[in-house]
Formats: sequence, structure tokens, C-alpha cells
Amino acid sequence: MKEYINIGKIDKNKISDYKYKIITETLILTYERLNNHILKYHKNEYNQVKNYLKEIIENPDIILEEYKQKDTLIYLKHIKQIDKKARVVVKLATDRKEVIYNKNSIITIMRQRDKSWEQTIKNKGKVIYSKKLDKNE
Repeated sequence: MKEYINIGKIDKNKISDYKYKIITETLILTYERLNNHILKYHKNEYNQVKNYLKEIIENPDIILEEYKQKDTLIYLKHIKQIDKKARVVVKLATDRKEVIYNKNSIITIMRQRDKSWEQTIKNKGKVIYSKKLDKNE
């Protein structure tokens, strides 16, 4: 039985010094995390953004280095097709000795309203990547 969903690849050029620390570019979502956390606490948000997960990771608007959790990044993306803002928290695989954590994995997924989007940027971490937005966006 498959234990995870392969989401895509992390772009090393967008993750600052973590490009030297991660042991793989592969990003997954485990069924354990999906069923025991995301669908339990963020089901509606997940259902709204699940088809855009690869786009959020590969073409984020902003990436934050989480202040409180080691080797954790927050990906933020305004998904124009559905006019929703999403936040995807990713735990990076940085320790070659930890076989169980040999892939980067999604911790949680949630939708963000404008106010919580701004609070996330202000309070949750250091901006390590910011997309150059067109003035018309």
C-alpha cells in the first residue's frame, strides 16, 4: 500500500541556504498526515486547494523560513483561478541519518484570508523568497 502522494519538486533556487541542506528535492504528502491532521482540521481548505498543490510549491508568491520549527518552510500563494490564498507548511528532509524522514513533506495546508496572510508574513517567519509581482496582479 502506498504511504504518500508525490506532490512534486522543491525549487532549490527559491529556498536560500536550505538548497545546501536538503537531501532531496522530492515533496510528498503522507496519507497519515492527510487523514490524521489535514482532513480532520482543514478539510474544506484542502478540498479547495488540493488541485493547486504542485503550483503552490513550484511557483509560490512567498516562502518563509518558519521561526519556531527547525527546517520548516511556509509557502504562500494566491491562486487566481479560484481567488483563494493558500498556505502550505513543509518540513524539509535535511538529516541523512533519519531514514524515516528522507523526503520533504507537507505538514499542513490551509486557506488564508487577507488579514491572516499579512499576519503570517509579519509573524511566522523570515521571507527567503518573494516573487516579483506584476503591477496588474
